[in-house]
Amino acid sequence: MSYATVSAAMDVTVRGVLPIGDATENITYFILDAAKNAIVGQVILPAAVKRSHAVAITVKVPSTAGSLAIGTFDDGGNFQASGFLRVETPAVGRPSGAIGPSGR
Repeated sequence: MSYATVSAAMDVTVRGVLPIGDATENITYFILDAAKNAIVGQVILPAAVKRSHAVAITVKVPSTAGSLAIGTFDDGGNFQASGFLRVETPAVGRPSGAIGPSGR
């Protein structure tokens, strides 16, 4: 019997305020692991909206992902970082509350 290796994932949040305008198309924004130069996720958002609209979208990416950026690719295949979206990684917190005796 063989088992497939399952890569652990973590949730990141894409946040920002969408541009205001009359555009009607949707744009695919790619989440890039900058250290590995690899696409690790994507979101599809409107190119523009009529009124100010903030977004906060949770996306699963590999837990091994390094520094993350979000953006699009130009016609030449070059990554263009978004000026209005950002990727927030979860903060690694320390345990809080009762954790038992300290052994002192």
